[in-house]
Amino acid sequence: MKKLIFAAAGAALISLASCSDNNGVSTMSIPVTTYSMITNITDGGEPVVAGTLYKFNLDMMAGTATIGGELPLSTNNNVTFVTNNLACAIGTYTFEDSYREVMKMESMRAGTASNKDDLVNFNCELTQLAYFPKEIQGLPEFSYPSYLRYAVMSFNLGQNYQVRTFWPDMTFRGTTTTSYPASDGTMKTFTNKDVQYRLVMNLKEKKATVILYDVKLAEEMPQTISNIVLSDLALSFSSSGIHVDGTNVVPSVYEGGVATPNSRYTFDSFQCDLNGDLTSATMRYTVAGSYNGHFSGSYILKVAANED
Repeated sequence: MKKLIFAAAGAALISLASCSDNNGVSTMSIPVTTYSMITNITDGGEPVVAGTLYKFNLDMMAGTATIGGELPLSTNNNVTFVTNNLACAIGTYTFEDSYREVMKMESMRAGTASNKDDLVNFNCELTQLAYFPKEIQGLPEFSYPSYLRYAVMSFNLGQNYQVRTFWPDMTFRGTTTTSYPASDGTMKTFTNKDVQYRLVMNLKEKKATVILYDVKLAEEMPQTISNIVLSDLALSFSSSGIHVDGTNVVPSVYEGGVATPNSRYTFDSFQCDLNGDLTSATMRYTVAGSYNGHFSGSYILKVAANED
């Protein structure tokens, strides 16, 4: 029997879901909007990035699901697919003071697309365990998929294409480490788990905004800065994943809905990379020529399906 177990602290498993109506039939259809990054593995060119509607059809009695969608491999070259029936593990968790649901499906060979290519190494997590940003007046309105269902999918289409999904507004939590010169000339290191990073992508313009919350770069800083906003950063996509960078960025701080530039905390350099399944980020930056920061974290809480 499959069950969901913890992969990190912060969520408590309440139950595994299974239900039926009076006729012993239990099915559910879930449309999920997300964005797909489709990489041509053979030519190594820039991936195709497109909004995608995936349709999940669940049979709760059988504990299976099928997933269907349409993908643009290139201009005027779309393929459609519906997977085979895949084993589906479903769990309900307490997370961020509410109940959230996770569904996990995977298969080495999940079916065949309309172009006759096999769906290989298919991994899918339909999760509501996503971190939300703090509400601060004046900052961009937070966007999220319908019913808070984030589709984390990765699979290969034949031998030529890799498909990964992402959402263009993600808030990351994890560990920030900064190094900086102390007053005696030695280098000090400060580790902080309270700083959060929100990445907001403008896919059309290929620009990004990064918002840092509860910022404290050094132990000696007298107070935490509620927000630091880096705007107009370059956004790019490649076979490695998603990359954001900027140089000599003068950040803004929002207070009472008003943005005030703060050159005291100019970011000499900033880089952010999302690799793998695009749920985790690594960030590196230098501030005011003194503070070298490194962050590693995720925008969702990961859980794993294990066999009893």
